[in-house]
Amino acid sequence: MEISVASPDRREKILESSAELFARKGVATTTVREIGDAAGVFSGSLYHYFKSKNAIVAELMRGFITDIQLRFDQVEQTANGPEDVLRGLIRETLIVIELHPHPTAIYQNDRAYLRDNDLLQSVDGPSRQVREHWMKAIAEGVDQGIFRKDVAPEIFYRSVRDTLWSTTHWPDRQKYTTEEFADLMITLFLSGFRVA
Repeated sequence: MEISVASPDRREKILESSAELFARKGVATTTVREIGDAAGVFSGSLYHYFKSKNAIVAELMRGFITDIQLRFDQVEQTANGPEDVLRGLIRETLIVIELHPHPTAIYQNDRAYLRDNDLLQSVDGPSRQVREHWMKAIAEGVDQGIFRKDVAPEIFYRSVRDTLWSTTHWPDRQKYTTEEFADLMITLFLSGFRVA
């Protein structure tokens, strides 16, 4: 039986249900019928809200990357210098992972599906902009003598980025609040990158 909620609420329910299913089962193996059952709508009714399963995935990814962009823009606008920017980017990355666990899992686990179905287009451009926040702060910090010149910016950036996104799989991660874990990651990375 279909739930009786307003259309925007139903659309949001479809997105939430789909995200959970995609993260748990994978996008390829999740069926439209399963999405409909989880969202409380007939599978045929889904097409009133989304053209296809891939349209749902695309919207989830757009919302995910848009939130990251907004958060990173805010960090850059309010930070006091390059080290403060990096602290903010580390913290906001971990907050995004916490707030969007299902899109995070989809982006990490289903990249082949996303690529093969042209679903990375909406993410790739904004991802490059997100990268620029990191690279700009790193370059400014090196120029100002705050960060080490002997560590290639790209290596530092990739090390931090890949570590932060992989922490969703770390068994000890749950022992820390997001704030505590952000402080730990900031200490770990910046103490080694800062000029002595």
